[in-house]
Amino acid sequence: MAKRIVFLSVLLIVAGLVLAQTLMAAEPVTLRWYMRWDQVRVDGVAKPIIADYQKSHPNVKIELENISSGTEYSTKLLTMAAAGAMPDVLYPNTCDAQVLASRGALINLKQFMKYVDIRAYDRRILELYRYKGDIYGLPIDRAALGVFYNKDMFDAAKVPYPTQEMTWDEFIEMAKKVTKDKDGDGRIDQWGVHLDTDIYWQVVLYQMTGKNMYDNLYKPTKFLMKEPKGVAAIQYYADMITKHKIAPAPSQRAGINDLFVAGSAAMNIIGMWRAPQVITNCKFRWDVFPLPHGTYKGNRADGSCFAIGKNTKYPQEAWAFVKYLAGPDAPGVKKLLDMQQMVPALTGLLDDFLVIPPGVPQYNKKAFLSYSDKLICCYQPMNTDYKQLDTVIRTELNKVWESQESAAEAMKNVAPKVESILLQSGI
Repeated sequence: MAKRIVFLSVLLIVAGLVLAQTLMAAEPVTLRWYMRWDQVRVDGVAKPIIADYQKSHPNVKIELENISSGTEYSTKLLTMAAAGAMPDVLYPNTCDAQVLASRGALINLKQFMKYVDIRAYDRRILELYRYKGDIYGLPIDRAALGVFYNKDMFDAAKVPYPTQEMTWDEFIEMAKKVTKDKDGDGRIDQWGVHLDTDIYWQVVLYQMTGKNMYDNLYKPTKFLMKEPKGVAAIQYYADMITKHKIAPAPSQRAGINDLFVAGSAAMNIIGMWRAPQVITNCKFRWDVFPLPHGTYKGNRADGSCFAIGKNTKYPQEAWAFVKYLAGPDAPGVKKLLDMQQMVPALTGLLDDFLVIPPGVPQYNKKAFLSYSDKLICCYQPMNTDYKQLDTVIRTELNKVWESQESAAEAMKNVAPKVESILLQSGI
C-alpha cells in the first residue's frame, strides 16, 4: 500500500510538471521585433511574415517597430544597449552586430547553434557574426551590389543595354551618354547614375588597389587608404561627380533618396534590397547588370543578421522566431526570397534565389552574384572604433564629393586623426 501511495504521488508530481510545462508553453508571449526597412518592405515582407508566424504560433504576438533610416536605427540600438533596454529580436548590420556583441548586448547563440547546420551558410559571411569564437547573429543576406538601369532612358539615348561585366572606365563612358540636359538650360535633368557616397566607394577602393581601408578588419594598425593608390581610387570615384558629371553631388539630390526610382537617373548602383521598391514603384522598363570592376574584382560580403537582445524575457521564443527568419529551410527565408528581398547567406538557396516567381518582372538577378569569389566588408573596421572613424572619414570625404577639396587634400587632413584613433584603440 505504501509503495502504491508513493507511486501515485510520483505520478501526480510528474503530471503536475507536465501540466505546468504545457501551461507555460501556452503562456502568451509578446516579442518586440525591431527593424529598419522602407515601407514597401514593411508592407510586403514584414507584415506577411508576422501574420504567418502568429498563425503557426498562436501564443506568440510579434510587435513590429520599424525605423526606415539605417543611421538612426544604428544610433538607437547603441542607445538601447547602453540603457539595458534591447528589443527581443533585432536586425543589426554586420558592424553593429560585432559592437553589440562586444558590449554584452546580444545573447550568445552557442546554446542554440546545435539546432542549426552551420554548413548551410556561406562560411565567409557567417564568420562576420562571430565574436570571440561564438556566433551572435544568424546572417540573412549579403549586401551584394549590382546596377539597376532604365531601359526606356537607354532606348531614348540609343545606347545598347549593358548585360555583361565592364570596367569602371567603360561604365563612365556609357553613363555620359545617358546623362541629359533635356531643356537646354545648362543644368542636368537626367543623371547617368545615382552614386552612393556613404560606403560603396570602399568596393571601388578595393577594386582599384587590391587593398581595404586598413591592414586588418578587426584590429587595424595601419591606415592604407592614405597610400598613393588609395588616394587615386578615391579621386577616381569623386571624378564621376566632379569631373565627368554623370552623378550629382549629395547636395544636388534635393533630398531624394533614390533618383533612379524617381525617374531622374538612368542607373543606380545598389543592392538586391531595392528590388521590391523598384518593382512596386517604377512604371518604366528596367533591368540589372553586374557591378563594374577595376584592376581587381570584388563585391560586398557584409549585410545584416537577426539577433536576440540580451534583456529578452523569452530567449527560447525569440530564438524560434530568429530561426524562422534566417535558419536553413526556414519559411521566413523563402518568403524573403520570393519577395525579391536579398542575396541569401545560405548557399543552398542560391538556385532558389535565381528563380523569379510569377507576377514579378523578369530581370537579371544573377548580376548580384558577380565577383562572389572575392567578398569585401564595407564596415571597416569591425569594432567599437567604427563609428568614430567613420564620422571622421565621412566628414572629410563629403568635401571631396562636393568639390571643396581633392582626395589628396582629404587624406592629408584625415590621416593624422585616423592614426591617432588607431593608436589609442584598446581593441
